Amino acid sequence: MELCSESLRNILKHKPKEFGRQSGESMNCYESFTETSNSTIRRINELLRIIHRDLKPHNILIDRNGRNGRFVKLCDFGLATLHDKSKHTSDVGTIGFIAPEVVEGLKYNNKCDFTTVFVK
Repeated sequence: MELCSESLRNILKHKPKEFGRQSGESMNCYESFTETSNSTIRRINELLRIIHRDLKPHNILIDRNGRNGRFVKLCDFGLATLHDKSKHTSDVGTIGFIAPEVVEGLKYNNKCDFTTVFVK
């Protein structure tokens, strides 16, 4: 297991301190983390056919790399499942970060991962 220096939760909580910005200033690095996270989630959903089902800022880790600055890693795959042609109905995840279709007990697919992390 690797140790990462930050989580997206900590960066959002301490963004003025972390990036040396004032509270009202724009946060372009947040957009970069969001884009990278989105790409990573899409990759595990489409290529590996995995639904994470517990994505939240706590589970998006950011580490520093000497070559290209910071990079994003996903963690906590304890509730993850393989996605097949049938729809899933298990009500799993962290309260406050569960997609509406999961909370309502409706059938869902891999797209629920995008709702949980990017809508909050």
